[in-house]
Amino acid sequence: MAKRKFSDLGLNPNFPNVQDLIDQGVTVNKVPAGSGLMNTPNTPISTGYQTPPGAYPINNMGASIMVGAIPPMGLSSGFGAPGANVPTVDLVVGRAAAARKGQGPTEGSVVDNNFGTDAARIYISRLTDIDRHFGLAGQASANANAMARSAVAIKADGVRIIGREGVKIVTGKMKGGAFGPHGETNSLGGRVESPAPKIELIAGNNYDIVQGVALGEKTRDSLRELHEILQDLWSAVYNFITLQTGWDGVVGVSPLPHYPAGAAPKSMGNMTMVMSSLYSTRVNLMTWNHNYTSPTQDTYIVSRNVRTN
Repeated sequence: MAKRKFSDLGLNPNFPNVQDLIDQGVTVNKVPAGSGLMNTPNTPISTGYQTPPGAYPINNMGASIMVGAIPPMGLSSGFGAPGANVPTVDLVVGRAAAARKGQGPTEGSVVDNNFGTDAARIYISRLTDIDRHFGLAGQASANANAMARSAVAIKADGVRIIGREGVKIVTGKMKGGAFGPHGETNSLGGRVESPAPKIELIAGNNYDIVQGVALGEKTRDSLRELHEILQDLWSAVYNFITLQTGWDGVVGVSPLPHYPAGAAPKSMGNMTMVMSSLYSTRVNLMTWNHNYTSPTQDTYIVSRNVRTN
């Protein structure tokens, strides 16, 4: 495997790096300037960003914090383009890092925000279409609810949320507070219509087969009831076998006068011990199906608020 040059990692290819010096037989007894070794400043490729008018930028070594009306793409994008008040904080590292098959932007180029090629970011905005700008799949009605709202988006190659004593993912309005008869509003002062807005876990950014997750305790209870129904069915079959065995015993003795004697108890037994049991089992099975597989029931085993694929 060929050695990877420092220039492949974002250094100016014209600047001599440590490997170049070693290859030339130069004794290296200190960290060369611009090499980036030991977390010293390196010499990244020089690029520009079209800072929106009035924005406050902080830039250092390829890391930026932009504060102001920061559009999701070029200056003509986002709600700030037609003049809406959209205060935004954009924390981004590695602008256009994935461009040119990972080589990044060319020397001296000027780039805009690009949620697809920038290496990592946290985007906080008062007003944005967050799902559309980040290209997120979802149900049409759910995407509509995310339009023209405040939003926070975190994107990188890997995102981790770590809580030493727990992590909560919560939707809906906060408890308590004097917010009026309908409780807490959204950022526009509008009413939050759903008492329990959905949580959607979408693997592969594909919404085609997203469905509600199974609720653990309700699923457990449904399986227990189904087990009891199967027990009843087993009992009915066992009773039938018992009665049939008695009948077979009568028939097996002689084919002539014993038939009437065996037919009556078997028929009565079939009615009281088999048919009645099977009827009850059928009713119980229909009830079970209605209780646990009907979306209108409180015992429905599929979550209405948490969906995943």
